[in-house]
Amino acid sequence: MPPTENKPNTREAILDAAETVVGRDGSSRLTIDAVVVESGYSKGGVLYHFPNKTALLAAMVDRMVEGITVKIDGARSEAEDQAAPILPAIISAMVHHRKPDTNVSSALLAASAEQPELLDSARDYIEKIVADAVSPAPDPILGLIAFLAMDGLHFSDLLGLHYVDDAQREAVQSRLIQMMTEMYA
Repeated sequence: MPPTENKPNTREAILDAAETVVGRDGSSRLTIDAVVVESGYSKGGVLYHFPNKTALLAAMVDRMVEGITVKIDGARSEAEDQAAPILPAIISAMVHHRKPDTNVSSALLAASAEQPELLDSARDYIEKIVADAVSPAPDPILGLIAFLAMDGLHFSDLLGLHYVDDAQREAVQSRLIQMMTEMYA
C-alpha cells in the first residue's frame, strides 16, 4: 500500500520505531529485533531498509540533521530573498526549532562516541553552515560565539545539566538574536 499523508512510509515507520526504542531503552538496547517488535514489521522488512544496526543509527542521525536542515535552509532562503543577512536568520531558526527529544539525541550521541563516523554528515553540514553564515558577518567571532552558545544550550539539555531555567533560556536566545541583528545595523 502506498504511503498516504496519514501513514508514514515503511522506512520512516521503522525509524520512528527505532527512535522509540532508543528514547525509552537507550542506544545499548537498540537492536534490529527490538525495532522489529516495536515497528510490527517483519525482520526481513526491517533488514531490507537497514541491513544492520550501524545503518539504522546512521539513518537516525541523518534524520535528525534533516530536521534542522529544513529550518536552517528555509531561514537562509528567506533572508536571501529579502536581501537580509543570513546569520541572524539562521540563529533565529535554531532558536525556534522545536526542542529535540533529548533521550533520542543523548542515545545517538552516546552511540556516536563508539562510532564517530556516524556524525560525519552532521559535521560536514554544520561546518558549511557556520562558515557560510559567519564569514561575511561584520564580526565573525561574535557570530561564532552565537553558534557556540546555541550548541552549549543544546548540549546542556542533552547532558541533563539544568543550570538554565526556561526563562533564562528564553532570555539568552532572545539576546543572541538581538546581538546578531544589531551586528548588521
